[in-house]
Order: sequence, then C-alpha cells, then structure tokens
Amino acid sequence: MIELILSGEGNSDIGEKDIQTQKFIAGPITILTINILNNFHKFDLKCHFINRMQLKKYPMTLKGRKKRDKIKSTGKGHSNLAYKLACIARENNYQVAILMRDAGKDDFQSIYQEIMEGFEAALYQNGVAAVPVPESEAWIISCLDPKESIKIEDCKTDMKKLLEQKLSERNQTHNKETWCEIAGKCLIEKVEAHSFNKYRNDLEKVVQYLF
Repeated sequence: MIELILSGEGNSDIGEKDIQTQKFIAGPITILTINILNNFHKFDLKCHFINRMQLKKYPMTLKGRKKRDKIKSTGKGHSNLAYKLACIARENNYQVAILMRDAGKDDFQSIYQEIMEGFEAALYQNGVAAVPVPESEAWIISCLDPKESIKIEDCKTDMKKLLEQKLSERNQTHNKETWCEIAGKCLIEKVEAHSFNKYRNDLEKVVQYLF
C-alpha cells in the first residue's frame, strides 16, 4: 500500500474531514490524483489529509536564514508549509506528500520552485507540488472538455464561473460531487494543460520507485 498525505487551498479541492466521523472525504483534486496514479499503475492507495490552518499551526518550521531564503520568491511561505508537510509525512511513514497551491500563469514557476525547496530543505524526496494554473477548477474543466485544456491556462474568464457555465450546458449540477465524478472519469492522456501534465509527470516519477 502507498499512503499519501495531501494539503490544499480549501475544502473544495483536496477535501475535508467529516465533522461527525472525522473521516477524510476526498475532494476533486484528490480523486484526480488517484485517477492519475491508477492510470500509471494499479496501486493500493490510502489518502490522508491536513487542512491549511492545521498545517500552518504545525510546530516544525524552517529556521533563520534558511527560512528567509526559502520564502523570498513569493513571500507567502509555501516552502515553510511544504517543509511542515514533509515532516508530518516522515513522522507517519507516508510515502508521498502533496502540497497544492493555485498560481497565475506568471507565478507558476516561482510557486512551484518554492514548494519544492521546502521539501528539499526537509530532505524529503517524495514531495510533489500540485500547482494548477490559474486555479484547480481549470483542471476540472480540462477533464470535462479535454479540447479546452490546451488553452485553459491563457483563459481570462473566472474559472469558477466557466466551470459552472460548462456544467449548466450539460445539464449537470454545479457541486463538489459532480466535480469529483468528473475527476474520477478524467481521460488523463487527453489533458494538455501544462500545469496538469507537470503534476502528472512529477507524481509518476515519485511513485515509480515505490512498487
């Protein structure tokens, strides 16, 4: 079994914990991650989750000059969160850690690099940056309509509104359950969005050594 820990922007991307049962309810990006992995190889997977606020409160942190050097590219502390996530993964023997952050097209490289530097500072080799451009809804749209995926990252339309529009055209409900269904049925090979395929390739490189 491969165990992953994921952390994202909010409840609508990676997922959330059920208030009553405390069980993890996978969101569309987690479902998409499972789909990508199963498209590569049929894995026995278990996913764990930590939300953004819990991750921020986790006590481990990059120290002194190292920390200043890591966060200077965007100033948003992505590397610090990646470092914390890597520490949690190591403590719990999770084989893969995934940190998701949205990015504008011009910010993709700096955010991606900052996340990876956080994993590297923790000496954790199985960290993966999921950086949808311009936001996670773009990946869901790409799965819904792969022909759109090649130009989705240049689209100036609000992704949430565009996703709602495309679902309405198909008489589908605009909610998380529908997004998860789309992610689970996504034809991985047909999606051409650069940020999606960067994530897919990085994920495949990490897990190929785990079986």
